[in-house]
Amino acid sequence: MVNACKNPNTSIASVALQHSINANLVSRWIRIFSHHEGAVQDPTHVNPAFIALPYTAAISQPIDERITLCITVPHTNNDIQLKWQTSEIPALAELLKALAT
Repeated sequence: MVNACKNPNTSIASVALQHSINANLVSRWIRIFSHHEGAVQDPTHVNPAFIALPYTAAISQPIDERITLCITVPHTNNDIQLKWQTSEIPALAELLKALAT
């Protein structure tokens, strides 16, 4: 926004209004930016705020169908404990929806 205010025929108030920010705050940022040692004068030489880093995507491993989930649902007198195979997760979701209603 500071660099946008430096453009010719641009008012600080209009830039601040476009971003729903108080113009006095933008003016303060301009003063701080201008007094900061090594202030950037040319917006074409600004370092990007986002730098993409290379990464290797994680290898998707299939869910082991033999793993058993154990869910404890608190109840007034006793807790309800469910043991469910991961291969049947959609059915577990339906059961939990039914219990919630």
